[in-house]
Amino acid sequence: MNTLAGKLAAFGAAVLFGAAAHAADYPNRSIKIIVPFAPGGGSDVITRMLGERMSADLGVPVIVDNKPGAASIIGTDALAKSAPDGYTLLLTNSAITSNPWLYKLPFDTQKLTPVTMIASAPQLLAAHPSAPFRTLKELIAFAKANPEKVSVGTAGAGQLSHLAAELLQRASGTKMTTVHYKGSGNALNDLLGGQIMMSFGTAPGFIPHIKTGRVVPIAVSSAERIKALPDVPTVGETLPGYDLTNWFGIFAPPETPKPIVDKIYQSISRALSNSAVNTRLSDEGFDAKGVPPEKFAALFRAEIAYWQKFIKENNIKVD
Repeated sequence: MNTLAGKLAAFGAAVLFGAAAHAADYPNRSIKIIVPFAPGGGSDVITRMLGERMSADLGVPVIVDNKPGAASIIGTDALAKSAPDGYTLLLTNSAITSNPWLYKLPFDTQKLTPVTMIASAPQLLAAHPSAPFRTLKELIAFAKANPEKVSVGTAGAGQLSHLAAELLQRASGTKMTTVHYKGSGNALNDLLGGQIMMSFGTAPGFIPHIKTGRVVPIAVSSAERIKALPDVPTVGETLPGYDLTNWFGIFAPPETPKPIVDKIYQSISRALSNSAVNTRLSDEGFDAKGVPPEKFAALFRAEIAYWQKFIKENNIKVD
């Protein structure tokens, strides 16, 4: 028994030593960050901003790889099947915690390695200028008088924008036509073209077009108004209790060694501590976070349990 125990202890020490040695050399080649959405959405904006800082900090190229489709499942699956060496990462949003209860997934979400929460931002509801409403009260009145005539875009079935649209209909007693896209960037394109009346999405994608008058902001999904759009009311001001916020986080493949996870987190933390990055995130409607791996892992698992209960109680399904 003592011999077996000694061998196991030696093996464990060797594994830890190997991981530490690998982390000491990390990174020595380019890092790829998968974004499971089309270019132009909140996840894409954050990743490109972050990639520039990480590249300068770590001394290697950081490449953004957009893999949209199947409600972010395609890109997440690519991450789940990657080597746990720190050279393939995923930047996704909080829909990763609701997808397990809406889809049959080809991977185990809870086996992914949480690295850090980078930022959070509420959903923003914006309308095309041709829509027959300018406020949430006007929208609700029109939707009640015209069931299913209001079309609302989302970043994909199961995304927080989808849940935000479902919750809005339930809270307001209305029935709308929900249109799912492969990422908020694609939904935004159709909103700008007038193919849909309105869309839920993140503030960064909408703000430039709000400034030029190409879209009209209706409301934000958080409990409080956001600094980037202080004159835009919250949904909760009309429908008390409505509160949804989207977070954006970095994940590594299952079984990525802790020393590598820590090194990635430290680089991201340094990037987020930069005043220029913080200012840009704030200007675009984000609240910078930089949550440590252990704390993020606990939050991640708690949200998975929360959405299981929420989706079941509200009988939310995807087509």
